[in-house]
Formats: sequence, C-alpha cells, structure tokens
Amino acid sequence: MSDQLKTLLRRGLTAHEGNRPEEAEKIYRAALAMSPGNAEAEHLLATLLTGLGRHGEALELFENCLTSFAANPAVRCNYAIALESSGQIDKAIDQFKQALSYHGDFPTALYHLARLEIPRGHLGQAMDLLGRLLGLKPNHYEGLLLFGQTLHDLGQEEAALKSLEHAAEAAGISPELICRVGSAFLRLGYPELAQNLYQRALSIDAKYVPGLRGLGQSLAHQGQYAKAIAILKTARRLTKDTVEIDLVLADITLRCGDLDSTIKTLDILIETSLDNATADALLIRTRAKLGTTDGATHSKAAKAWAKHHMPIAAKPAFANTRQSDKRLRIGWLSPFFCKHASSSLLSALARHLNRHEIELFLYSATPRPDDVTRQWQVMADGWREVCGQDPMQIADRIRKDKVDILIDVCGVHPTQPIEVFALKAAPVQASLSAITTGMAEMDYLIGHKEVFGGGLAENKMFAERPYPLALGPYLPAELDDALPLAPLPAAVGEEIIRFGCIDRLANISNETLNCFARILNKVSNSRIVIQDDVLEDSYAAKTFLDRTRQAGIKRDRLDLAGKVKPQDRPALYAQIDIGLAPFPAISLENYYEMLWFGIPFVSLADDRPGSRLGLAVLSDIGLGALCAETEKGYVDKCIMLASDLKALASIRENMRDRIRGSRAFHAPAVAAEFEEACREMWQNFCLGNG
Repeated sequence: MSDQLKTLLRRGLTAHEGNRPEEAEKIYRAALAMSPGNAEAEHLLATLLTGLGRHGEALELFENCLTSFAANPAVRCNYAIALESSGQIDKAIDQFKQALSYHGDFPTALYHLARLEIPRGHLGQAMDLLGRLLGLKPNHYEGLLLFGQTLHDLGQEEAALKSLEHAAEAAGISPELICRVGSAFLRLGYPELAQNLYQRALSIDAKYVPGLRGLGQSLAHQGQYAKAIAILKTARRLTKDTVEIDLVLADITLRCGDLDSTIKTLDILIETSLDNATADALLIRTRAKLGTTDGATHSKAAKAWAKHHMPIAAKPAFANTRQSDKRLRIGWLSPFFCKHASSSLLSALARHLNRHEIELFLYSATPRPDDVTRQWQVMADGWREVCGQDPMQIADRIRKDKVDILIDVCGVHPTQPIEVFALKAAPVQASLSAITTGMAEMDYLIGHKEVFGGGLAENKMFAERPYPLALGPYLPAELDDALPLAPLPAAVGEEIIRFGCIDRLANISNETLNCFARILNKVSNSRIVIQDDVLEDSYAAKTFLDRTRQAGIKRDRLDLAGKVKPQDRPALYAQIDIGLAPFPAISLENYYEMLWFGIPFVSLADDRPGSRLGLAVLSDIGLGALCAETEKGYVDKCIMLASDLKALASIRENMRDRIRGSRAFHAPAVAAEFEEACREMWQNFCLGNG
C-alpha cells in the first residue's frame, strides 16, 4: 500500500471516528478510486455504511473484501454486525462463530454472539460466552450489563446484582452509561437501586434528560408520584422529544385516577406521534374506564387500533397434527407469571388441568421473576423465557413447539407482546381479556357466560368469537379458613353503616363517585372506606379528594387507606358492612377477597363486558340480584342492603358456605370446563370451522 493511500485511509478513519460520516465516505471512495478493489478501503467503507443503515451497499463491499481478510476476526465481526442489521440473524451468528474459530476468545465475537443467543432462549450458551469474555476483560461494560440481566433471567438474583453494580462502576462518569444500568435495574424491578444511579448521573449533568426521565420512573415505581411528576415536567421543559416522558406521565396520572389528565396527555402525544401503538392502546384502556364510554365505542376503537398498529403477516403453515382427540398442547403467553393479580386468578386453574389431556406450555414475558415465577415453572410442561424478545422470534418459537392453542392471558397491555397473536403463532388463538382485543387473528374471547350477556355478542362488539363458560375461567388463589370472619360492624358499636370500595382509583369513574354521593346522602350515619395503595402519595390523595368534592361527597364521610399489609387485610374488611364495586371496570381479585370476609357487594352490569365481571362472581354464589343494570338501581340496592341489618348479618355469616357450595369455586370443575372448551375449539379447527 502506497504512503499516499495510507495517509488517505488514516484521514478517513479520523473523520469516521470523529462522527463526520459524509467526509469519511468521500475519503474512502477517493481511496477506492486510487486503488480499486483495495480490501482495507472496502472494509472501512462497509463498516461506515453499516452505521448509516445502508445495508445493501455495506454487504456487497464486505463480500468483496472478505477473501482478503478471511482469518481476521475483526472483519468477520463487522460483517456479522452488517448481516444482523439487515435482518440476517442466522448468518450473523455463523460469522461470529467463524471469528471465534479463527481467533479463539475474541471479545467482540463473544459479546455479540451471547447477545444474539439470549433471544433464541440459549441462556446457557450465552452465560458461557459472557464468562469467557469477562475472564479476558473483567471491566467490559456491555458484557457486565448483559451478564447481569442474563443471571437475573436464570434466577441468580444476588450474582445478577453484583454484575450490574460492577457495570455501574465500569460506566465511569458517563451519564449515558450510568443511566443504562439504571434502566436495567428498573426493568428488573429494583427501583431504589435505579434511583441511586439516575441521581448519580444527574450529579454529573443536572440537565441530562434520560436521567431525569429515569429518576421520575423509578420514583413512580416506588409510589412517589408527586415527586415523579415534578421531575418529569422538568425533563419535559428541557427537550423537544417528549414522547417517552409523556407516556410515563400518562401512566402515573392513570394510576392515580386522574383520567382527564391522562387522556389530555395522550391526545396531544398521539397528534404528533400517530404511529405510537403504546400511547394509542393506553388511551383506549383509559377511555374504557370512563362511565361515558359505551361498549360499541370501545369496540370500534379497539378494532381500529389493531388494524393500524398490528403487524401484517402471511398466514403460516403449521406442522401440528390435525387430530381432534389428541393430547392438546396449550400455550399461555403472559408478562405476569409472578406476584400479580392475573397470576393469582389463574394459578388454581393451571394446577388442576388434566395433564393426560392437556400439555401446558408457558411463555413468560415476565421482566422480574420471583418466588411465584418458580411455582409457575414447576406447573409447566414446557417453560420458555421470552421477555424482551422480538414478537417474530416468540411466534417462531411457539410454532416450533407445535402449540395447538395459544392463550392471551391479559389482553392489550404495554408489557404483553400482543403482536405475537397478530403473527398467528398457533392454529387457534384465544384471549382471557374481559374486553375485546380488536384483533381479527384472535379466534376466541373466553369468559364467564355473564360477561357475554345482555345481547353483547349479538351486537358484534367483539373482533373475536365469544366462548362463554358456565363457571371460570378465574378462581381465587387461596381461600383460607383460618382467616377470621368478623361480625357485622354495623350491628355492634356505633351502628354506623360503612360501605367499602377496595379497588384501583383508576377504576372509580366520576359516575361511580356520583352514585357514592347519592348513597351517602340516602343512608344516614354512613361512611365509605376507599383503599388503594396509591393513596399513600400526596398527588393521588389530592386528586381523588378533588374528585370526591366535585361529586358532592363530604370529607368527613370518607375513610381513605393506602397500602395495607397482607396480615392487616382482615382488619380492613372487619370495618366494612357493604362492598361497592366501581363501574365500568373492577379489580376482580379484590372482590373474591371481599366475599371471603363475608361482605356482599353491589355491582353494575351494562353493555360493557368489563362491567359484567361483578355479575359473574355474584351470580356464581346466588347473589346475582345485587347487580344492577342502571345507576338508580345501583343506589337503590345499596339502600336496600343497608336498611336490613339482620339480613346483612345473615349474608355475612353464611357467605363462606355459599362459596364452598359453588361449583364456580371448585378448581377441578373449572379446569374440566376449560379443558372441554379447548377441546371444542380444537375440533372446530380440525373441521375447518375455526
């Protein structure tokens, strides 16, 4: 190579490393004009073009120069990165492996190969590769970060934390690198550790927007909403790119029951970011909680969301055997195989499935595995970690596993990779969501028969085919007879009637509050207990009190409670005579618990499927009459219950017998019905009717 060419390439490399791509490209092309086919110039230009996203040109240059650098691991790695960038993952993996075969433990190849093996479910291989990398370079920042996250996925929590803390040390004084470790801690469920790192980054650069956003998120995860909002608003003033900040703000205001602020934030966000599927989905979920949103409006919005945001793919060919009476392989996909409400409502069903008839494969998108996750792993015939994986990779894995029926556990949720269903990962697909997913690729919506009552199915409010169950699919996780059953509080002491709403503030619509006000006005000497964890926070409490004031509820008639420890929940329920379920949405798990403590609740069921969950539970124990169809009926039923303390005391005393005597609370019966439903859905598919 001539001195002139060497000088030219050095100048190009200086411009390249100095982030002056246009200048670097001109110099590299000048070098190629001077020396056509020069392998070094082709390699440098190809690497530059990869970074610019010009994959076709880059790959052509790599293929030209590769013969000259056949045994050079660095060139192989750069070629592999270009292949990955163009979507050719398998070829990229092959090139990284070739780099290792030529050079042994080449750090770049070790790291990238481990990074690509993790989404394929090859965690053991990834651990071996990262271990070799860190043996060579103990302070390799990217390697430590990935090693920590992989250890966590494998349940090695203590070792994972040490690796991530080591990554934070290796980050030095770079706010960007420090915040990336903070994001990992936050994603894995350690908000306090994340908070410390974000504060460290901000001590270096007080106006670093990702640090402010992360600090706001970490505070929100700890229930410190007022502080989080203030910090996020500061971040918002420092940048024009406010999308991610606004999403966090919307999530916080929704949790705190400030639906108006949530909708306003999301409306503005979507105006400038029309293709943001997360914002659009959150807006639909928020509006579904409004008392003014009817079922038809929600259905139309959900279907439009799916049409606009979900990927379109050709219908795949399935290798599943079309045998109607075979042992069915059922897959459940969920981010909540952990301590979460949806997990507790389905664990009893999963435990009682007949494994001679059903093979249960669980696809866990759970970001932070815990003790409950381990319990799910034991229950599974096949367990797959899919958290953070691309939906196409998850869908491919499900097809390779030959899953016959894939079940969506939680509906359209920010942490659920719902796109997997749009890609038609299994021959039959169904959702357990209480409301439509809007997706044409979802074949069935499985729910209690009362959820589909009131002519909902006939009104075509679902994109899916409704599949009503007489019993399930939900069950309370545990009914402990050892928990004390207190006497009716109104019958002792001060003879005060205490109503109770134990639910998320986000579910308590303005229409619900108006009903509460009317009830309190009609029932003398009455109060209402409201409990939600978020009430620990000043912003949430103030927002809710402002709403109750507007509804006409006096402060001295309200008893607000924040976090309640599990051992203290019996004492909470011992204060309540009558439960009040909000509408149009409820947190179902709370009402199972309320009933076990002997408390009947009043609910309202209309044309919105989510509003009918209360009716489903009440009808299962012979108390369907406590569910109203109108707001006036809701108020009247509460007044009626409060007027007869003797009857109310009798209901309380006999409630546990009602529950024990109901087949809907008998896990084997619920599981058997669910199996029958799956069998019929599969038979429909085999007959070409699915």
